[in-house]
Amino acid sequence: MFSWEWESFESVVASSAVSVDNHGPLKGPVFDFSITRDAKLQLQMVTRAPESAQDNGAVHPPATVRINEDKVTFASNLGLELTAEGVQPTNTLIHIEGAAPGVLEQKIDIHRLKGILYPYDREVKFTIDWLENVDSVFQWPDMIEDKFEGTTTRTFGRNGSAHLTVDTSDELTVTGSNSPEGNSWACVRLSVDGTTFFLCHARAGIVKHIQKPGYIVYVGNPSDEFRDKVRRCLSFSLGLYLVYLGSSWFCKEWHLIRFEANSAYSLAGRAMELPPTPPSPLGNRSLWEIDRNLLSRMVNSLYTKYDELNFGVVSWAYWHAVTATSHIAAVHYGAALESLQRAYSVSHTVKLSQQNLEEEKWQALHAKLEKCLNEVELTPEMRQIFKNKLQNLNNRSQHSLAKDLIDSLGLILGPREKTAHDARHESAHGKDDEVDVEWIRDLKIMRIRFHRILLSITNASESYYDYFSLHHPVRKVAEPILE
Repeated sequence: MFSWEWESFESVVASSAVSVDNHGPLKGPVFDFSITRDAKLQLQMVTRAPESAQDNGAVHPPATVRINEDKVTFASNLGLELTAEGVQPTNTLIHIEGAAPGVLEQKIDIHRLKGILYPYDREVKFTIDWLENVDSVFQWPDMIEDKFEGTTTRTFGRNGSAHLTVDTSDELTVTGSNSPEGNSWACVRLSVDGTTFFLCHARAGIVKHIQKPGYIVYVGNPSDEFRDKVRRCLSFSLGLYLVYLGSSWFCKEWHLIRFEANSAYSLAGRAMELPPTPPSPLGNRSLWEIDRNLLSRMVNSLYTKYDELNFGVVSWAYWHAVTATSHIAAVHYGAALESLQRAYSVSHTVKLSQQNLEEEKWQALHAKLEKCLNEVELTPEMRQIFKNKLQNLNNRSQHSLAKDLIDSLGLILGPREKTAHDARHESAHGKDDEVDVEWIRDLKIMRIRFHRILLSITNASESYYDYFSLHHPVRKVAEPILE
């Protein structure tokens, strides 16, 4: 398998005659090790050392809160610089067989593994982000074509329709050797802020532990920040959480220059369990169709407003709401909506007032209320409690702020939509009965409300999917859910 077909850190490490140079917090000297990605998408290392091996003496008691900057470095005579970052020993065993010296085996969690291959002066021309959870259910608009003629040529972005001509500048070609030929509709070509890339679904079974493999091929060497933004915008647009595994960087001949593998965050494994739920239509014929222009509009609209809306934080809150258990999910949706509302209020020209009265009027009223309070016989403790409450009287409720936002965007809420938001209060203060069907339906409304607000703010689409109603009808963003 080529290094441009899937992340290749395991094979690169295995073929580079690598040894542990500095064992850091681990017990050493280490004479043998292996690094793999497990079924939970975490990087795991197993080391073997003499029974008498020693660590550096830095002991962190259980439950210690810290930023783990511990490293293990490796040496190789075959042109590989390798570093494991955020290493954490989790288990230590000593194996003894007969009279032979014992072997000390450690199991270690790794946060990130970085590798640089010699020669170091090659220029990066292509970058690939490796992903889990790129669902094959989508009907992709572009083709991945593999041809085997002594070497393998893989072309991204080819349109197979006979009546369409192909602009070769929209294609990307990769070459290698010893691979079967074939083709599939499995990618979409997009461009954001002048950078062209291809979101691709990889063939099933390409690697163990990955249920829905995929990747993004970038033309050039975009920054980590840019690629992170693109992944978040794609995740919301497609209605699925793209789990980031790591990246590989290539020169113009598609030789691997460097790589990075990460212990992936998959929302506790829930990401792969969720069905894709695009917030608005990405095609004109079916729920799963992807039209390049529609997807491009949504991704670019979100990207343009990314910093203004603090979308990194907002999307983080949103996906944790989607994957939260039903009894508490309303709190998470409320937090996501408030985060979005606050970012919009700060950045938008029409400010949403945070107070009921203007400051001058409030100060006059506050003085009178405090005077009345001082005239009542109260203990000092009780008087202070009431004074503290007075400080918050002029703060507008989240309900009224949310109404202002809805009105400013020209959105209309139906009767059920107006009351569903109250579920957050019941959830936050302790739901007294079991979750029922109507509660689940209110959660659907809260998610749709987030979709409508974000689509309206960013102008990413004029319509949305009504997942509350049967058959998921498409409605205009300004139109309410119909019960």
